[in-house]
Amino acid sequence: MLEIANLSVQAGSFVLSNVSLKVLPSSCHVILGPTGSGKTLLLESVIGLRDPKEGKIVLEHRDITGLPMEKRKLSYVPQDLALFPHMTVRENILYPLKIRGAHQDTETGIVRELIDSLTIRSLLDRRIANLSGGERQRTALVRAILSGGKYLVLDEPLSALHESLKTELRYLLKDLKRRYDLAILMVTHDLEEAFFLGDTISVIMDGKLLQQGEKREVYRRPHSEEVARFLGISNIFRGKIESINDDSLAVRCEGLGVTLALSSQLPKLIVRPNEDVIFGIRSEDVLILTSGEFMSRATNIINGTVIDHFDTGASHVVIASCGSGSKNIEITLHSTAAKELNLAAGQPILVKAPKESLFLIVPPV
Repeated sequence: MLEIANLSVQAGSFVLSNVSLKVLPSSCHVILGPTGSGKTLLLESVIGLRDPKEGKIVLEHRDITGLPMEKRKLSYVPQDLALFPHMTVRENILYPLKIRGAHQDTETGIVRELIDSLTIRSLLDRRIANLSGGERQRTALVRAILSGGKYLVLDEPLSALHESLKTELRYLLKDLKRRYDLAILMVTHDLEEAFFLGDTISVIMDGKLLQQGEKREVYRRPHSEEVARFLGISNIFRGKIESINDDSLAVRCEGLGVTLALSSQLPKLIVRPNEDVIFGIRSEDVLILTSGEFMSRATNIINGTVIDHFDTGASHVVIASCGSGSKNIEITLHSTAAKELNLAAGQPILVKAPKESLFLIVPPV
Protein backbone atom coordinates (compact mmCIF):
# COMPACT_ATOMS: atom_id res chain seq x y z
CA MET A 1 0.00 0.00 0.00
CA LEU A 2 1.10 3.56 -0.77
CA GLU A 3 0.01 5.94 1.99
CA ILE A 4 0.18 9.73 2.00
CA ALA A 5 -0.35 11.08 5.52
CA ASN A 6 -1.08 14.73 6.40
CA LEU A 7 1.05 16.02 3.54
CA SER A 8 1.53 19.76 3.10
CA VAL A 9 3.61 21.21 0.26
CA GLN A 10 4.39 24.80 -0.71
CA ALA A 11 5.27 26.10 -4.17
CA GLY A 12 5.70 29.87 -4.14
CA SER A 13 2.56 31.34 -2.62
CA PHE A 14 0.51 28.21 -3.32
CA VAL A 15 0.04 25.70 -0.51
CA LEU A 16 -1.26 22.15 -0.73
CA SER A 17 -2.63 21.50 2.75
CA ASN A 18 -2.94 18.39 4.88
CA VAL A 19 -3.65 15.75 2.23
CA SER A 20 -4.06 12.12 3.25
CA LEU A 21 -4.91 9.20 0.95
CA LYS A 22 -4.15 5.54 0.38
CA VAL A 23 -3.50 3.57 -2.80
CA LEU A 24 -4.28 -0.08 -2.17
CA PRO A 25 -2.45 -2.84 -4.06
CA SER A 26 -4.02 -3.62 -7.46
CA SER A 27 -6.25 -0.54 -7.31
CA CYS A 28 -6.43 2.83 -9.05
CA HIS A 29 -6.74 6.00 -6.97
CA VAL A 30 -7.56 9.11 -8.99
CA ILE A 31 -6.81 12.64 -7.83
CA LEU A 32 -9.45 14.76 -9.52
CA GLY A 33 -9.55 18.54 -9.68
CA PRO A 34 -9.44 21.58 -11.96
CA THR A 35 -6.27 23.02 -13.43
CA GLY A 36 -4.22 24.75 -10.74
CA SER A 37 -5.72 22.83 -7.84
CA GLY A 38 -2.44 21.24 -6.71
CA LYS A 39 -2.75 17.79 -8.29
CA THR A 40 0.66 17.76 -10.01
CA LEU A 41 2.29 19.30 -6.93
CA LEU A 42 1.03 16.34 -4.92
CA LEU A 43 2.40 13.82 -7.43
CA GLU A 44 5.78 15.57 -7.56
CA SER A 45 6.00 15.27 -3.77
CA VAL A 46 5.06 11.58 -3.88
CA ILE A 47 7.75 10.69 -6.42
CA GLY A 48 10.45 12.85 -4.79
CA LEU A 49 10.69 15.93 -6.98
CA ARG A 50 9.52 18.21 -4.14
CA ASP A 51 10.11 18.18 -0.40
CA PRO A 52 6.96 18.46 1.71
CA LYS A 53 6.67 20.96 4.57
CA GLU A 54 4.83 18.42 6.70
CA GLY A 55 3.58 14.85 6.55
CA LYS A 56 5.01 11.64 5.26
CA ILE A 57 4.83 9.15 2.39
CA VAL A 58 4.90 5.44 3.22
CA LEU A 59 5.29 2.67 0.64
CA GLU A 60 4.59 -0.86 1.89
CA HIS A 61 5.42 0.08 5.51
CA ARG A 62 8.61 1.92 4.54
CA ASP A 63 8.87 5.68 5.05
CA ILE A 64 10.13 7.06 1.73
CA THR A 65 9.56 10.76 2.46
CA GLY A 66 13.26 11.62 2.52
CA LEU A 67 14.44 9.24 -0.18
CA PRO A 68 15.62 10.44 -3.60
CA MET A 69 13.36 9.69 -6.56
CA GLU A 70 15.41 6.76 -7.88
CA LYS A 71 15.14 4.87 -4.58
CA ARG A 72 11.38 5.13 -4.11
CA LYS A 73 10.41 2.17 -6.34
CA LEU A 74 7.65 4.18 -8.00
CA SER A 75 7.19 4.17 -11.77
CA TYR A 76 6.39 7.67 -13.04
CA VAL A 77 4.91 8.92 -16.31
CA PRO A 78 4.85 12.75 -16.31
CA GLN A 79 2.48 14.80 -18.42
CA ASP A 80 5.19 15.47 -21.03
CA LEU A 81 6.15 11.73 -20.92
CA ALA A 82 9.90 12.60 -20.51
CA LEU A 83 11.01 10.30 -23.32
CA PHE A 84 14.59 10.74 -24.53
CA PRO A 85 14.35 12.36 -27.99
CA HIS A 86 17.87 11.29 -29.05
CA MET A 87 17.05 7.63 -28.46
CA THR A 88 14.95 5.17 -30.42
CA VAL A 89 11.83 3.56 -28.97
CA ARG A 90 13.88 0.42 -28.28
CA GLU A 91 16.54 2.39 -26.40
CA ASN A 92 13.90 4.29 -24.41
CA ILE A 93 12.03 1.23 -23.19
CA LEU A 94 15.22 -0.69 -22.32
CA TYR A 95 16.75 2.28 -20.47
CA PRO A 96 15.40 1.40 -16.99
CA LEU A 97 16.67 -2.16 -17.40
CA LYS A 98 20.09 -0.83 -18.42
CA ILE A 99 20.18 1.42 -15.33
CA ARG A 100 19.45 -1.61 -13.14
CA GLY A 101 22.17 -3.63 -14.86
CA ALA A 102 19.72 -6.06 -16.41
CA HIS A 103 20.86 -7.10 -19.89
CA GLN A 104 17.51 -7.90 -21.46
CA ASP A 105 16.50 -7.29 -25.04
CA THR A 106 13.18 -6.81 -26.80
CA GLU A 107 12.71 -10.56 -27.33
CA THR A 108 12.92 -11.51 -23.66
CA GLY A 109 10.03 -12.27 -21.31
CA ILE A 110 8.00 -9.33 -20.10
CA VAL A 111 9.72 -6.95 -22.55
CA ARG A 112 8.44 -8.88 -25.54
CA GLU A 113 5.02 -9.30 -23.95
CA LEU A 114 4.64 -5.56 -23.33
CA ILE A 115 5.88 -4.62 -26.79
CA ASP A 116 3.34 -6.92 -28.40
CA SER A 117 0.41 -6.08 -26.12
CA LEU A 118 0.92 -2.34 -26.62
CA THR A 119 1.52 -2.85 -30.37
CA ILE A 120 4.79 -0.94 -30.63
CA ARG A 121 6.97 -3.62 -32.28
CA SER A 122 6.93 -1.78 -35.60
CA LEU A 123 8.13 1.38 -33.82
CA LEU A 124 11.21 -0.01 -32.08
CA ASP A 125 13.77 1.59 -34.39
CA ARG A 126 12.00 4.93 -34.75
CA ARG A 127 13.10 8.15 -33.07
CA ILE A 128 10.68 9.71 -30.57
CA ALA A 129 10.21 12.78 -32.79
CA ASN A 130 8.68 10.54 -35.46
CA LEU A 131 5.93 9.12 -33.22
CA SER A 132 2.31 10.17 -32.85
CA GLY A 133 0.87 11.11 -29.46
CA GLY A 134 -0.60 7.67 -28.90
CA GLU A 135 2.63 5.95 -29.91
CA ARG A 136 4.59 8.08 -27.46
CA GLN A 137 2.07 7.30 -24.72
CA ARG A 138 2.44 3.56 -25.30
CA THR A 139 6.22 3.83 -25.28
CA ALA A 140 6.16 5.74 -21.99
CA LEU A 141 3.89 3.13 -20.38
CA VAL A 142 6.14 0.25 -21.45
CA ARG A 143 9.19 2.03 -20.07
CA ALA A 144 7.44 2.82 -16.77
CA ILE A 145 6.29 -0.77 -16.21
CA LEU A 146 9.77 -2.10 -17.05
CA SER A 147 11.27 0.14 -14.38
CA GLY A 148 10.14 -2.57 -11.98
CA GLY A 149 7.81 -0.76 -9.60
CA LYS A 150 4.35 -2.14 -8.83
CA TYR A 151 3.09 1.40 -8.22
CA LEU A 152 2.49 3.46 -11.34
CA VAL A 153 2.20 7.25 -10.92
CA LEU A 154 0.54 9.03 -13.87
CA ASP A 155 0.19 12.78 -14.38
CA GLU A 156 -2.70 13.60 -16.78
CA PRO A 157 -1.77 10.53 -18.84
CA LEU A 158 -4.26 11.01 -21.69
CA SER A 159 -4.76 14.76 -21.77
CA ALA A 160 -3.02 15.38 -25.11
CA LEU A 161 -4.87 12.68 -27.05
CA HIS A 162 -7.98 12.85 -29.20
CA GLU A 163 -11.19 11.21 -27.95
CA SER A 164 -11.06 7.89 -29.82
CA LEU A 165 -7.46 7.30 -28.76
CA LYS A 166 -8.28 8.28 -25.17
CA THR A 167 -10.98 5.62 -25.08
CA GLU A 168 -8.61 2.99 -26.47
CA LEU A 169 -5.89 3.79 -23.94
CA ARG A 170 -8.35 3.82 -21.02
CA TYR A 171 -9.16 0.19 -21.78
CA LEU A 172 -5.46 -0.52 -22.20
CA LEU A 173 -4.63 0.95 -18.78
CA LYS A 174 -7.33 -1.16 -17.14
CA ASP A 175 -5.93 -4.25 -18.83
CA LEU A 176 -2.34 -3.44 -17.83
CA LYS A 177 -3.38 -2.91 -14.21
CA ARG A 178 -5.06 -6.31 -14.12
CA ARG A 179 -2.40 -8.22 -16.06
CA TYR A 180 0.64 -6.88 -14.19
CA ASP A 181 -1.06 -6.42 -10.82
CA LEU A 182 -0.30 -2.69 -10.76
CA ALA A 183 -1.45 -0.08 -8.28
CA ILE A 184 -2.03 3.27 -9.98
CA LEU A 185 -2.03 6.79 -8.58
CA MET A 186 -3.06 9.25 -11.27
CA VAL A 187 -4.25 12.81 -11.60
CA THR A 188 -6.74 14.19 -14.10
CA HIS A 189 -9.32 16.94 -14.55
CA ASP A 190 -11.33 14.71 -16.92
CA LEU A 191 -14.45 13.42 -15.13
CA GLU A 192 -15.12 10.54 -17.53
CA GLU A 193 -11.53 9.38 -17.31
CA ALA A 194 -11.56 9.57 -13.51
CA PHE A 195 -14.71 7.52 -13.06
CA PHE A 196 -13.79 5.01 -15.77
CA LEU A 197 -10.34 4.22 -14.39
CA GLY A 198 -10.63 4.99 -10.69
CA ASP A 199 -11.61 2.68 -7.85
CA THR A 200 -11.32 5.48 -5.31
CA ILE A 201 -11.26 9.22 -5.93
CA SER A 202 -9.93 12.27 -4.11
CA VAL A 203 -11.28 15.67 -5.16
CA ILE A 204 -8.79 18.50 -4.66
CA MET A 205 -9.51 22.20 -5.18
CA ASP A 206 -7.38 25.22 -4.29
CA GLY A 207 -4.86 23.02 -2.51
CA LYS A 208 -7.44 21.36 -0.24
CA LEU A 209 -8.78 17.83 -0.20
CA LEU A 210 -12.57 18.34 -0.29
CA GLN A 211 -13.83 14.78 -0.63
CA GLN A 212 -12.52 11.25 -0.87
CA GLY A 213 -14.06 7.82 -1.18
CA GLU A 214 -15.23 5.01 -3.42
CA LYS A 215 -16.01 6.44 -6.84
CA ARG A 216 -19.72 5.59 -6.73
CA GLU A 217 -20.13 7.38 -3.40
CA VAL A 218 -18.28 10.49 -4.64
CA TYR A 219 -20.33 10.45 -7.85
CA ARG A 220 -23.69 10.07 -6.10
CA ARG A 221 -23.12 11.95 -2.82
CA PRO A 222 -20.95 15.07 -3.20
CA HIS A 223 -20.31 16.68 0.18
CA SER A 224 -20.23 20.31 -0.91
CA GLU A 225 -21.75 22.54 -3.53
CA GLU A 226 -18.28 23.22 -4.89
CA VAL A 227 -17.63 19.51 -5.49
CA ALA A 228 -21.12 18.96 -6.90
CA ARG A 229 -20.71 21.72 -9.49
CA PHE A 230 -17.24 20.47 -10.45
CA LEU A 231 -18.75 17.02 -10.99
CA GLY A 232 -21.14 18.52 -13.51
CA ILE A 233 -24.29 18.69 -11.38
CA SER A 234 -26.36 21.75 -12.32
CA ASN A 235 -29.54 20.83 -10.41
CA ILE A 236 -28.63 22.29 -7.00
CA PHE A 237 -31.35 23.84 -4.85
CA ARG A 238 -31.92 25.51 -1.48
CA GLY A 239 -34.57 24.18 0.88
CA LYS A 240 -35.74 23.86 4.47
CA ILE A 241 -36.36 20.60 6.30
CA GLU A 242 -40.03 20.30 7.25
CA SER A 243 -39.92 16.88 8.92
CA ILE A 244 -37.75 13.82 9.47
CA ASN A 245 -39.05 10.25 9.32
CA ASP A 246 -37.26 6.93 9.73
CA ASP A 247 -36.40 6.59 6.07
CA SER A 248 -36.96 10.04 4.54
CA LEU A 249 -36.83 13.80 4.94
CA ALA A 250 -39.45 16.27 3.76
CA VAL A 251 -37.72 19.32 2.31
CA ARG A 252 -39.56 22.43 1.17
CA CYS A 253 -37.97 24.06 -1.88
CA GLU A 254 -39.45 27.44 -2.73
CA GLY A 255 -37.28 27.58 -5.85
CA LEU A 256 -39.16 24.61 -7.29
CA GLY A 257 -42.43 25.46 -5.56
CA VAL A 258 -42.73 21.96 -4.01
CA THR A 259 -42.00 19.84 -0.95
CA LEU A 260 -39.87 16.83 -1.83
CA ALA A 261 -39.10 13.57 -0.06
CA LEU A 262 -35.41 12.66 0.20
CA SER A 263 -33.84 9.47 1.53
CA SER A 264 -32.74 10.41 5.03
CA GLN A 265 -29.14 9.11 4.69
CA LEU A 266 -29.11 8.85 8.48
CA PRO A 267 -27.10 8.13 10.60
CA LYS A 268 -24.35 9.33 8.25
CA LEU A 269 -25.82 12.83 8.20
CA ILE A 270 -27.17 14.91 11.07
CA VAL A 271 -29.98 17.29 10.18
CA ARG A 272 -32.82 18.90 12.15
CA PRO A 273 -36.31 20.22 11.36
CA ASN A 274 -36.40 23.83 10.13
CA GLU A 275 -32.73 23.61 9.12
CA ASP A 276 -31.74 25.23 5.82
CA VAL A 277 -30.09 22.74 3.49
CA ILE A 278 -28.72 22.45 -0.02
CA PHE A 279 -29.69 19.44 -2.08
CA GLY A 280 -29.30 18.27 -5.65
CA ILE A 281 -29.96 15.64 -8.27
CA ARG A 282 -28.08 14.60 -11.38
CA SER A 283 -29.84 15.53 -14.61
CA GLU A 284 -29.81 11.92 -15.83
CA ASP A 285 -31.74 10.85 -12.71
CA VAL A 286 -34.66 13.23 -13.36
CA LEU A 287 -37.60 11.59 -15.15
CA ILE A 288 -40.28 12.91 -17.47
CA LEU A 289 -43.51 10.96 -16.95
CA THR A 290 -46.31 10.23 -19.32
CA SER A 291 -49.84 10.85 -17.99
CA GLY A 292 -50.47 7.12 -17.52
CA GLU A 293 -47.56 6.84 -15.12
CA PHE A 294 -48.69 9.68 -12.88
CA MET A 295 -51.02 7.96 -10.42
CA SER A 296 -48.73 4.97 -9.83
CA ARG A 297 -45.61 7.09 -9.34
CA ALA A 298 -47.02 10.06 -7.50
CA THR A 299 -44.13 10.84 -5.12
CA ASN A 300 -41.97 13.89 -5.88
CA ILE A 301 -43.95 14.94 -8.96
CA ILE A 302 -43.37 18.47 -10.23
CA ASN A 303 -45.45 20.26 -12.83
CA GLY A 304 -43.12 21.71 -15.41
CA THR A 305 -42.95 23.45 -18.77
CA VAL A 306 -40.29 22.86 -21.40
CA ILE A 307 -38.22 26.00 -21.92
CA ASP A 308 -35.69 24.57 -24.37
CA HIS A 309 -34.07 21.31 -25.42
CA PHE A 310 -30.73 20.46 -27.02
CA ASP A 311 -29.66 17.45 -29.05
CA THR A 312 -26.13 16.45 -28.00
CA GLY A 313 -25.95 13.26 -30.07
CA ALA A 314 -26.39 10.27 -27.79
CA SER A 315 -28.46 12.29 -25.33
CA HIS A 316 -30.94 15.13 -25.23
CA VAL A 317 -30.83 17.91 -22.62
CA VAL A 318 -34.16 19.45 -21.58
CA ILE A 319 -34.47 22.67 -19.58
CA ALA A 320 -37.82 22.99 -17.80
CA SER A 321 -39.38 25.58 -15.50
CA CYS A 322 -41.10 24.05 -12.49
CA GLY A 323 -44.48 24.89 -10.98
CA SER A 324 -44.69 28.18 -9.19
CA GLY A 325 -40.98 28.24 -8.44
CA SER A 326 -38.24 30.45 -9.82
CA LYS A 327 -35.70 27.70 -10.55
CA ASN A 328 -35.31 25.62 -13.68
CA ILE A 329 -34.41 21.95 -13.73
CA GLU A 330 -32.13 20.20 -16.22
CA ILE A 331 -33.07 16.74 -17.52
CA THR A 332 -30.87 14.45 -19.60
CA LEU A 333 -32.67 11.87 -21.75
CA HIS A 334 -31.39 9.18 -24.04
CA SER A 335 -31.94 10.32 -27.61
CA THR A 336 -34.40 7.45 -28.22
CA ALA A 337 -36.56 8.54 -25.26
CA ALA A 338 -36.42 12.17 -26.39
CA LYS A 339 -37.56 11.17 -29.87
CA GLU A 340 -40.54 9.27 -28.45
CA LEU A 341 -41.58 12.18 -26.24
CA ASN A 342 -41.22 14.66 -29.11
CA LEU A 343 -40.85 17.61 -26.75
CA ALA A 344 -41.29 21.22 -27.81
CA ALA A 345 -40.75 24.57 -26.10
CA GLY A 346 -43.83 25.59 -24.11
CA GLN A 347 -45.05 22.02 -23.68
CA PRO A 348 -46.30 21.10 -20.16
CA ILE A 349 -44.64 18.03 -18.64
CA LEU A 350 -44.64 16.04 -15.41
CA VAL A 351 -41.20 15.79 -13.82
CA LYS A 352 -40.28 13.19 -11.21
CA ALA A 353 -37.29 13.55 -8.89
CA PRO A 354 -36.84 10.07 -7.31
CA LYS A 355 -36.16 10.42 -3.61
CA GLU A 356 -33.32 7.88 -3.71
CA SER A 357 -31.54 10.01 -6.34
CA LEU A 358 -31.81 13.29 -4.45
CA PHE A 359 -28.86 14.01 -2.18
CA LEU A 360 -28.29 16.47 0.65
CA ILE A 361 -25.12 18.52 0.49
CA VAL A 362 -24.21 18.27 4.16
CA PRO A 363 -20.71 17.38 5.36
CA PRO A 364 -20.54 13.92 6.95
CA VAL A 365 -20.18 13.70 10.72
